[in-house]
Amino acid sequence: MASASGAVNKATYYRDHWLEIDAQRLGAYQQLFQWHPAMEPLLAAAEIAPGQVVVDYGCGPGGLAVELARRVADGGHVHGVELNETFVAQARENLSAEGFSETTTVHHITDDRVPLGDGAADRLVCKNVLEYVTHYDAVIAEFYRVVKPGGIVHVIDSDWGMMALEPLGRTQLAELIEAASCAYKTPLIGRLLYSELKKAGFAQVAVKIITSADIRGRMLPVLVNMIEYARVGGMSKERADDLLGQIKRAVVDQTFMFVLPQFLVTAIK
Repeated sequence: MASASGAVNKATYYRDHWLEIDAQRLGAYQQLFQWHPAMEPLLAAAEIAPGQVVVDYGCGPGGLAVELARRVADGGHVHGVELNETFVAQARENLSAEGFSETTTVHHITDDRVPLGDGAADRLVCKNVLEYVTHYDAVIAEFYRVVKPGGIVHVIDSDWGMMALEPLGRTQLAELIEAASCAYKTPLIGRLLYSELKKAGFAQVAVKIITSADIRGRMLPVLVNMIEYARVGGMSKERADDLLGQIKRAVVDQTFMFVLPQFLVTAIK
């Protein structure tokens, strides 16, 4: 987000770039955040079932919320929680289009709290959000508060320190990650989740890492965003364009490979 003078505040950019999203990114996110069957391993451990009250923390435009609503059926309810007003509107529209307006509520928040009472939810799912929040320990404490005893919190997040990206190689990738780090409050959150959920008081915490190699460029929108983050972080336009050019040529030449492990941490209260 730019100030009145047009300058970007690097200290708060990790949050600001989710408050204001340009049209190009919004369009990419609508596609990127849609649920598809290949994502099933990411959600299975949450044990979503009919009749449950489920929180989707950081629901974005509602792709995952739609799938959660299908699983809780008529007897359950899904609460989407989202910071970006446009995402809130899109999520409501997408849920309504799928026939789930009566069994879902999308909450617009201006802080990181979950707008539900203590022990209100059977399940809470948080996918690729904690890397951006200001105080992840406070948010995890909110997760503990809002689920009932025996309830499950299921967190999915990245660890950018374990990323691999060809054709950039080790040195250029480190340069990109360093410059883009202004967009992530805690870019290594994946490796921290297990211990942080244990510290929060959950009785049982299990961790699993899932990874796959994108060799066709499906995740190119993520990398385009990352290049833009690097420019905000101080990388010159010429250097950013060079790195993006290398990546796009590798997709065309079929020498591209992108790997970003996803940490799945499932905690029972």
